[in-house]
Amino acid sequence: MKNWNFKVILAGDGAVGKTSIRERYMGKGFTGQYLKTIGADFASKKVQKGDNNITFQIWDLAGQESYSAVRSAFYKGAAAGLFVFDVQDPNTMSNLRKWIHEAIESSENSILVYFIIANKIDLVDKRKVSREMALEFCHRLDVETGIHFYYCETSALTGQNIQETFDLLAYKLLEANNEKLDVEYTLPDGIIDVREVMAAKVPVGENYVSVEEFNELKNKIEALNTRVETLSKKVETLQVIVKKLIEKMK
Repeated sequence: MKNWNFKVILAGDGAVGKTSIRERYMGKGFTGQYLKTIGADFASKKVQKGDNNITFQIWDLAGQESYSAVRSAFYKGAAAGLFVFDVQDPNTMSNLRKWIHEAIESSENSILVYFIIANKIDLVDKRKVSREMALEFCHRLDVETGIHFYYCETSALTGQNIQETFDLLAYKLLEANNEKLDVEYTLPDGIIDVREVMAAKVPVGENYVSVEEFNELKNKIEALNTRVETLSKKVETLQVIVKKLIEKMK
């Protein structure tokens, strides 16, 4: 048997359900009362995957801006990051860009596996961020950062996809450490390998742009800028010539 210790960061804005996700996974059940995390909370859980004993050290980071100064220290040594947003609030999804860049910088690139979690999907009537919108956001983050993301839709209230998310996390962390498993993990509905979707070029929204299309457009823009710059220089040269001709005609 091999023993592994993986530090996992739960990050995202306040009240998106990070603590409830952690508590649900730990088996303590869901609590409807929101308790503001002070700096960071810590929990530990042991699991077994094949011949591997895994200890998850789960650090639940406070989402409030007032804790940003002390929060950076908790990223150090992290092997995985779970970035959570509330499907009722599109701003909490947009803010994940800030959280992810904070994690990259503060962890000094130690994070091997990144998950983006859309929480509170049980609130169907109040949902404002669709799966298509979230996947498009993940795609753009992939293009921007080069990070391979996994997208998960969860409910801390019902427990939907909570266990499955951490199961996949365990397999991906072992895989990242070159540990091969006899059992191949199949993604359940609601958990998506974002890069596979991109590779398949499956449209996920009206404004979907694949990596290849994005790079092609970027190259075209750069070529156009070069042409414009060249044309500007020619115009300047022509203006000088015309000016000299006018002076000679006086």
